[in-house]
Amino acid sequence: MFIFRNTISVSKLKSLSKTFGCSFSSLRYTLTSKLRETNSKNVFRNNLGCNTFSPCINRFLSAEASLKEPSYEIDMQSITDGNENLLKKLKVLMLEVEVMRQEGQRVPSELTNEKWKELLALPSRSQRIKQLVFWCTIEKKKMSRMKKKEQQRSEREADMDATSEDRKKTDHIYYGFGGSTIFLRIYDSTIDYYMNQKLIRAMMFGQKLVIDCSYDEHMTPKEAALCAKQLTYLFAENRLSDDPFDLYFCNADKNSKLIQRLTKYIPTVHDETFPLNITKNSYMDLFPKEQLVYLTPHCRENLKTFSHDDIYIIGAMVDKVNNDPLSLGKAKALGLRMARLPLDVHLDWGIGTKSLTLNQVQAILLDIKKYGDWNKALQHVPKRKLKKNEEENKSKKNFHYLKKRNLIH
Repeated sequence: MFIFRNTISVSKLKSLSKTFGCSFSSLRYTLTSKLRETNSKNVFRNNLGCNTFSPCINRFLSAEASLKEPSYEIDMQSITDGNENLLKKLKVLMLEVEVMRQEGQRVPSELTNEKWKELLALPSRSQRIKQLVFWCTIEKKKMSRMKKKEQQRSEREADMDATSEDRKKTDHIYYGFGGSTIFLRIYDSTIDYYMNQKLIRAMMFGQKLVIDCSYDEHMTPKEAALCAKQLTYLFAENRLSDDPFDLYFCNADKNSKLIQRLTKYIPTVHDETFPLNITKNSYMDLFPKEQLVYLTPHCRENLKTFSHDDIYIIGAMVDKVNNDPLSLGKAKALGLRMARLPLDVHLDWGIGTKSLTLNQVQAILLDIKKYGDWNKALQHVPKRKLKKNEEENKSKKNFHYLKKRNLIH
């Protein structure tokens, strides 16, 4: 990183602290801690009255209005709810993020008000950095997809122009898209109507499946986002089944992180005509207690046979950080029957964990309900988790290792 000398006086730092609405010590700590991390000898001096900063720091400090007038609208009042302490912390975070951006670190180009709220909720700086890197990765993937779509659109237009020129040169009837065809076009809306019709039929005659959405407080914002995405896949895969479940999302608070993120993925989820039962009520108030069976991996009882009369409950939780047996404790507290999928009975597991995504658990239940064969239903378990696949991967790695060193030919 190119460095040049410039003096930042204490008086200027004090004036900047007033501009940002934070204390001098917090601004000093933010800048000095950030500069230490660069591990550059010329970046930071012990004497704060005569510091050497990178050009990006000097450009930021000289443009005092850069945080006041960003390229995107930031509603500080809605983010902090008028809390003065949070407002000061937010301004320090904005300074921290801007310094990271100007130093070329992995930071998204824009941060919405919701993302600023998530950053404020994170207790440590390392967690904030991980979250920013995650958002930056998602943003780059999105830009890559958009670029690929634009390229495909250009290729499509070129093919259409070439086809149009060929059609002008001949009097024959053109068969295909945009020409004559014996088949009617099936629109996406038609497919949606057909899929939703199966769900409406399941609401009248199908078996119930409950998704317990009461674990919001035990998940980080990132885990809640992953859980909401799994619920989206769960709903979509349920529609594809010939005999889908009648889904109930119980204990679903509209203000929770999980349901708010789910609403972003499916904006019409709360419409009255949407074929999904989503309610803030508990399943204990909706169904007979003797029919409820809580599926939890922490209990000892295997689900030997699938009962079409029972109502199975799946806990909507992604536990990358918190591995406590919360679903087991909840089922015991409510006095419900418990069961776990017979993974150890029918599969030879490797070293990895036995955790499955919500849509994978539902896919297993759909197949065991349809076929009654655990070997067929458990094919939805990823092969990478099994011991056989693990041994194959290990042998492949050994083969490539030996071949790379010319030990085998």
